[in-house]
Amino acid sequence: MEGTTVTVRKTGSAVAAIGFALMMSSLAQAAVTVTTPAVAADPDGYVYCKVVAASRTAIGIVATIRTAESADVTEFGSSWRVSRQASDDGLYHAEETSGSFNDAAQYCQAQITGARRRDVQVTLTVFDANGQPITTVEGQ
Repeated sequence: MEGTTVTVRKTGSAVAAIGFALMMSSLAQAAVTVTTPAVAADPDGYVYCKVVAASRTAIGIVATIRTAESADVTEFGSSWRVSRQASDDGLYHAEETSGSFNDAAQYCQAQITGARRRDVQVTLTVFDANGQPITTVEGQ
């Protein structure tokens, strides 16, 4: 072992860099939950939730319509995703919608991965029997 030199400085920096990268990856994948205020559904209409998000990482969204008792009464929905390579701004974009004709529908709950809360918009709109919007609230 005489004459052998061991360097630890670079290894410590590499470990710190890997740890930081893993931490950032974990934060990007942490779920953000956004819930709208409760509304009164029109008995002959429907409620419609729309979630829009943008991020530097891939986005996952699950949006559900819920009753006052937290029961999931989602009856329809759609979604679309745009990759960074296909967008003009180099970000991932995602939109998820959900809706319900259930008279007990009161609020929307959205769980989002891959995006920060400030990059997510959640709205819930109540429509009457003629498809006209009555009330719109934003998630908090």
